[in-house]
Amino acid sequence: MSSLMNHRPTPVPLLSFAVDQPVLQKTASKNRLPALVLLFALLLGVLSSSQASNIQVNNVVLTGQDSTAGFSLVQFDLNWQNSWRYSNNANINNWDAAWVFVKFRVGGTDYVSAPGASSNGNTITVNTTSGLRVGMPVHVSAGTGVFEPQTVVTAILNSTSFSVSTAPSTPLSGGAVVTAFRIWEHAWLGDLAQHSTGSGTAASLENGLRNPAAAFNASSNPSLGALLYRSGEGYGTFSITNAQLRWNYAQNNVGNQAVVEIRVYAIEMVYVPQGAFYVGDGSSSNLHGQLRDASLNIPFLIASEDTLTLGGSDSAQLGNNNATGMSTADDFNNSTTQGLSPAFPKGFAAFYSMKYELSQQQYVDFLNALQRLQQNNRTGTDLSPGTSSVTNRYVMSNSSSLLNRNGIRCNGSINAWAPVSFYCDLNGNGTGGEAADGQNIAANYLSWGDVAAYLDWSALRPMSELEYEKIARGQLAGLAQEYAWGQTTLTAAEAISNAGANNEGSSTTGANAVFGNQGAVQGPLRVGAFAADSSFRSGMGAGFWDAVELSGNLNERVVNIGTAAGRAFSAQLGDGQLIDTGSTTALYGQANTPGWPAATAVGQGLRGGGWQDAALRLRTSDRAEAINSVDSRSANAGGRGLRQFPCTAPSDMVSITGNSINVGLNGFFSASGSTNYWWIVPADWEIISGQGTSSIEVYATTPGLLRVAALNSCGTGPESSVAVTIN
Repeated sequence: MSSLMNHRPTPVPLLSFAVDQPVLQKTASKNRLPALVLLFALLLGVLSSSQASNIQVNNVVLTGQDSTAGFSLVQFDLNWQNSWRYSNNANINNWDAAWVFVKFRVGGTDYVSAPGASSNGNTITVNTTSGLRVGMPVHVSAGTGVFEPQTVVTAILNSTSFSVSTAPSTPLSGGAVVTAFRIWEHAWLGDLAQHSTGSGTAASLENGLRNPAAAFNASSNPSLGALLYRSGEGYGTFSITNAQLRWNYAQNNVGNQAVVEIRVYAIEMVYVPQGAFYVGDGSSSNLHGQLRDASLNIPFLIASEDTLTLGGSDSAQLGNNNATGMSTADDFNNSTTQGLSPAFPKGFAAFYSMKYELSQQQYVDFLNALQRLQQNNRTGTDLSPGTSSVTNRYVMSNSSSLLNRNGIRCNGSINAWAPVSFYCDLNGNGTGGEAADGQNIAANYLSWGDVAAYLDWSALRPMSELEYEKIARGQLAGLAQEYAWGQTTLTAAEAISNAGANNEGSSTTGANAVFGNQGAVQGPLRVGAFAADSSFRSGMGAGFWDAVELSGNLNERVVNIGTAAGRAFSAQLGDGQLIDTGSTTALYGQANTPGWPAATAVGQGLRGGGWQDAALRLRTSDRAEAINSVDSRSANAGGRGLRQFPCTAPSDMVSITGNSINVGLNGFFSASGSTNYWWIVPADWEIISGQGTSSIEVYATTPGLLRVAALNSCGTGPESSVAVTIN
């Protein structure tokens, strides 16, 4: 048994799944609360990656309204299976969590004016502006007048007039009737002490601030969600009831008497603690563009978020082994260097990563929260406003029939102007949300623009290609030609069992990856498909921190370091909103976060390989497509995101006593300078005892590098190391 994360302290129990009603919405009965009316409590609690361990959000209600302070409490129950938190002496310091956020929609029905609306340039006069919200798309549904498709409300001027983003191309007159479609908006939540984890599993809660590096401010730096996880070591089902998040609805410009709908979303995440890690695996084979020590052909240690120099032959710079196997698109090599600023996320700092790839139901839930023009830009089929008949109902692949296992579709007849309703229909019978409709299958046909928009909308962000290697490899040294589970062997899924169901998997014995366009597997499998088959990383197809499908299934869309556009990545988190106004209709539904690679995709790339790729593309350090700047939707590409977590790790530099092991005997080593310690040994060593303490006993038959650092719950501080010999 290897010393770190090849086996768990306890076996991972069999995953089970639950499929909700079509489009995963549950409508609660009407409840009248003091002053604030809750018309519906809509539950969208399981987004695809969430479903892989059956995460559920139930019993959503609004309670405890304070009409003077302008807040109410969003109360809900939360549970998911196969939750964990490992202690410091269990060879790993991490846990899983749920990222929970809230969307709301004002009004019980769409806005419809009385006949007789008129216009004067961008100003529209109606009988009442009650029920209108900034951002609502508008349409003339009767009488004279034409709004351009991209027109939205930009301001409520008074009780009978409002302004729009584009003046009507045909002025409103006579008996004109204006329709405005309701929109889903991101709820601004309160400060940490204003929330509650409820009862049940002992839980901790972290505020998901808009800017995690700054202090909470209700108007300029609100919380956009919360992370909930175990507060102590444990394994099994996480379950809490009556958790409460304070919604400062007044900060969202919602009045005390408003009628609202609420949706609560939850996504499973894994914690990746602060700590040094290696990029590159030191392979001598021609792996395209593999990053490593520029002069020694060994993995490169990233030990901080400080400025990093790329290229050249100095071993202190992240290089390319004198350009051997380098992607020709990279703009650094053995003679050209580029700088990577401290703002670019290198993976050293702590963050939370999505546990699974984005799934099809998760993407459906996202689409169903968008405006019509936004939906049109986030799908492949033409669904532009004015369209009422759809032939290519499989909207991501822009096809009339199922392609490559993407079952996201809409009805053939749709309202010409209202938002479209989407659903999963893998079996093609026109009824969505059935037991075998593929809700949990990883979402393919996603462009960079699609993935970025989803992450912005959910207040997450894209990951860099360096962070991708950290999620896969952890803090171990690279193993030549390894896959995300730290080994060099893999077995392809060649056939599907329980196709489309919530327990879909592979009937191929020992399969742990989807690649090579194998047999009957003509697309991605369900997220987490192999996680029930083993308690070993290799059998689960899991990275070091238990994120799965990092090798195979679908390519991961990442921000690259090989282009100036990629290196300009600011790592700013999404704000829960997308572009909803502008003169160019193509902008609608794009991510609005500054510093991210644009929808043109320059600055993004692919890592990890997908179901169509050869095995070598699945290797953790392969960069053949790292500078792929194509934004088109691909049957072989999906995505996942993350959220950085500001915390303070130890700063002490520790020292090691001992530098050798006698043949046939175990080795004993100690450290000083801190209280808790994180020991890292070569892959072929085993820590017998002492992890997390100042002294360890190891078993080793080959020399290697012993590493240690001070440790707390945030992660590790500066590392010390010693080359250990075998005498």
